[in-house]
This record gives sequence, structure tokens and C-alpha cells, in this order.
Amino acid sequence: MKALGWFSLALLAVAFFALFAIQSLVAMNRPREPEELRKTAVIEMPVPTAGENASIPRVENFEARDRSLIGYRHYHSKQPTRIKLYLVHAETWDDLQFTALATTLATRLGLADVFTFDMRGHGQNPLHRGDVAYVGQPTDDLADLVRATSAQGDVVVIGGHSAGAAVAARFAAAPGQIKLAGLLLLAPVLSQDFEANKADFGGWALPLKWRVAALKLQNAIGIHWSDREVAVQYAVPQAVWEGPLGFSVTSDYTWRFVKSLQLPSPDGSDLGNVRAPYLAIVGSDDEVIDAAKLEQAIKTFNKVGETSVVPQETHFSIVNSQQTLAILQNWLSKLH
Repeated sequence: MKALGWFSLALLAVAFFALFAIQSLVAMNRPREPEELRKTAVIEMPVPTAGENASIPRVENFEARDRSLIGYRHYHSKQPTRIKLYLVHAETWDDLQFTALATTLATRLGLADVFTFDMRGHGQNPLHRGDVAYVGQPTDDLADLVRATSAQGDVVVIGGHSAGAAVAARFAAAPGQIKLAGLLLLAPVLSQDFEANKADFGGWALPLKWRVAALKLQNAIGIHWSDREVAVQYAVPQAVWEGPLGFSVTSDYTWRFVKSLQLPSPDGSDLGNVRAPYLAIVGSDDEVIDAAKLEQAIKTFNKVGETSVVPQETHFSIVNSQQTLAILQNWLSKLH
């Protein structure tokens, strides 16, 4: 009996030491300093100006399931339409990323009522920048926005750009959600091991590798006390930071937010649960996604959709490309 007691104590000591070692990796692998992060930027990003957003719709609020009030913008169609298009912005940006696209689709072409919102932790004055309360909260907020602003008989389409496309895809793949007419994927970054990802995401996403490894180990044994720690940083160019809206950029993301910006399956196989037809659009010069691999990467899990590659467009320029607009216009017109 005494030997068994000593053995139990030894196991506890080993377990304690292992937990201490794992937590030390989290603590020691510190986030990069802003100056270092900006020097590593290799991706092309537009520099938004205040003038571009002079005539955008005012911010309204919807109530999320946790009783929080979340701001959104409603771009009203110039003519009656049943289509309601909900767009989720990319990592680092906020809903103003879609100002030009939403304005054109709604007020100039009258193809859809378009809704945009800032994911929690983003925008000009977030409560906790780069963080959410739990994994999947951005998708829950999207679902709450759709429920608050749509009605029976509406043709509901959701979409997003980059990691925002993953948030939309999580919504579309989840059981029991609102019936969707379509899923729009703009340069989608869907999951960690998705076949179309370029190596190291082209230098755009910079994970704290030892910290991420430690966080995965913690999660594997049911520990989540460090999920609020920064796990991935994005190399936003200096010109964007110095622009008039640079103060609203988000570069550092906690582990639970990182996991919220991906499909649950590392390889993207959750796409097989999406029942709505999809439209994927990517630029041939995308720095993050391998455009040549995207169509097959999606069709491995879901064949109910189409993929378009737009020549000479990059990861961020794809959003406001005239060719993207033409493709999207044709696709939406079929959903009436």
C-alpha cells in the first residue's frame, strides 16, 4: 500500500511538472513587438481613407444571445428584393472593408439588401481587441444578426473574405441553422491544414509556434485557462497603420479567436456539411491562397458550387475588383 501511495505521488509530481512546462511555453513565447511585426509585412493591403466612408449607412444595433448590443450596417437595395446578403470582414479589418462592394450591390445595382458588422474585438473601440468570450462566438453573432434582420420568404446569402469566409462557412455547416440560399467565399482561409493554403500563409499570419503547440496540448487534456492569450499575429503593412483608419486595425488574436476563425476540422472537411450552393472567388496573385488549388480543395468535400479565379488580383484587392463584382452580380441574379 505504501508503495502504491508513493507511486501516486510520483505520478502527480510528473503531471504537475508537465503542466508547469507547458504553461512555461505559453508564458515564454511572447508576442512580437509592433515594430518587428510591421517590418515583416509582405502582403499588399489597401489603405482606406476617411473620405471613402463618408456616405455609409449609420450603425444600428442587434441584440446577441448574451444580451450584448452589436453594431451593424444595412445597405438598402434601391429596388425591392428578397435577397439579403450578410458579409463577414477579414481578419485585421472591420466592416468598413465592404463599403464599396456593399454600396454597389445595394444602392447602385439593387441586387440585394447588404448587411455588414464588426466582429467582436474589432473596429474603432472594441471592448477586448482581438478576443472573444468563447470559440465560435463570431458565428453565433452572425446567426443572431440574420435572425434579427430577416423574415420568412427572404433569400438569405452569407459570405466573407479570408478568415471571415471561415466564419460564414462555420455558420453554413452547422446543423439547425437558418436555411441558406448561398455561401460566398472570397479568398477563403478556411482552416489550418486546408489544401489550398500557401506555406506559412504567405507570411501573412505569424503564429507564436511554441505557444500554439502548448495551447493545443492544454486543450487536448481539457484545460482552457490560457485560451485568452495571444496566439497569432498578422503582419499588417506600416502604410495601413499610418493611414487615417490605422487605429482600428487588429493584428493580435487570442487562441480562442483564432479557433473561431477556422472550420472545426483542420483539413476543412466540415465543408461537406454545407447544403447551400457556394461561390468561391480568388485572385490569381493571392499571396495567402494558392488559386490553382482552391477549386479542387473545396470540391474534395463539397461539389455543389463553383470557383472563379480572377487574373491579377491579390488577397485583398479581390474584394473590390470589377471582375469580382461581375461574377457576383451574375451569381446573385440566379438566386431570385
